[in-house]
Amino acid sequence: MLSVSETIKSQMHLHNKIKIYFVKRLQKPFYKFRKFQAFFTFESFIMYYIFLLFLFGRSFTGIDLLGFRIGELMTGTAIVVFVYILTKKSSIESLLGKNSNLVLNLIVVQFFISTILSGSINDLLDLQVYRSSSYIWSLGFLFVLYILKMPRIFDSNLFLTGMIFVLPLTYILTTVYYPNIVSEFFSIHSDKLRSLKGSDLFMAYSIYCVLYFERIKNNNFIYIFTFILSGTMIPLIVFSSRGASLGTLIVLVYFIYKNRKALVRSRILFIGSSLIFLIMLTLSSIYLDWTKIDFAEINTEVALESLEMTLVSKRYPETIKPTFYIENNRLNSGDGNLNWRLQIWQDVSSDLYKKNKLLSGYGFKGSIPAMEEKGRSGLDGTNIHVHNYFVNIFARGGITHLLLFISFYAMLIANLKNRENGKGVIAFIIGVLFVSFFDSSMESVRFPFLFFIILSYKLKKE
Repeated sequence: MLSVSETIKSQMHLHNKIKIYFVKRLQKPFYKFRKFQAFFTFESFIMYYIFLLFLFGRSFTGIDLLGFRIGELMTGTAIVVFVYILTKKSSIESLLGKNSNLVLNLIVVQFFISTILSGSINDLLDLQVYRSSSYIWSLGFLFVLYILKMPRIFDSNLFLTGMIFVLPLTYILTTVYYPNIVSEFFSIHSDKLRSLKGSDLFMAYSIYCVLYFERIKNNNFIYIFTFILSGTMIPLIVFSSRGASLGTLIVLVYFIYKNRKALVRSRILFIGSSLIFLIMLTLSSIYLDWTKIDFAEINTEVALESLEMTLVSKRYPETIKPTFYIENNRLNSGDGNLNWRLQIWQDVSSDLYKKNKLLSGYGFKGSIPAMEEKGRSGLDGTNIHVHNYFVNIFARGGITHLLLFISFYAMLIANLKNRENGKGVIAFIIGVLFVSFFDSSMESVRFPFLFFIILSYKLKKE
């Protein structure tokens, strides 16, 4: 009969043999899993989230989750982050520069004062007030990477690899083929099925330029891919939106000028890539020009949006008059679409003047009166934006509100001006603001999220 010590030794020996057996059996699967570990980190899921915004835009942010749309949850997160970061003066000023904390605090203080004075303190509990002021709270996205402690997230090769696949996919989904299974999913789970707007395409392409254009200096694959991508995407952006195309031009011209020596570092590479660019530019333009849309196969929301723009064109038709001219003491345009915007903007300023609200604005509850006129709120009555970032700020909070935002962007640009590679970020900011001057992009959630999160990354890096 074995003694107690011998029994224990025997059990330990058996235990070790079992352990060694399982380690040997599981070592190979665990080793294989480790190779894919980078794809399953929290950081990588943030990247996948950004890719979904690139690919599906408004449809993705409209998905219902826990009784709220994803876009509303994003805005709620931005509010929490923004309010929290206002208590961290040193963190704000280290990222945005001196006096930035004061300006951000004044913007928030004015929001509360304006909301209470234009209604009551109970309005602060109204979700609609926060929806109409989302352009304020979206500033919170500037600090998301700081909160998550991921200041170098876009240095990852995983994000670059994803961009190489995702950007061509945006072209395919917008123009070539939109899978029925994806369309059905968004029709069931999202409040809207919308194709990508010109501003969405501008943002995706501009982010690629800001993050990776300079890699053409020492990476031939990125060099050639950039030429192919540009030749393919530029016609789509031009066809989608004139404002977005001009914003793209601002960003692209800067990065071409900044990297002009790298572009011609190899004559053969430059000539070959230029020919590829011209071929892709021509093919993409011809394809987009020849493509015929079958309205019977388009989702009702998209058809309504197209019909809505048709009605705008009929009300403000193209004329042979100059692009800009004065008539009846108002600025007009021979371009029907631009003229529609011009009339809204002028109605906002004249109405604020008549109501003595130039300094304070309308506040944040309810729609802007200029958008209540028949034909301006869209066929479904949900179009409440004036299609101009700065006019919207002016309408909501008056001149003082507008001056605070102008000061904020002026400080950002001044902070970047003397930094290494800071001028590229300035070109990006100017491009974004230019696009938003003719569109309601900054009143959405996806556009400012992408803008500010990339901006915060560059501010930290530079």
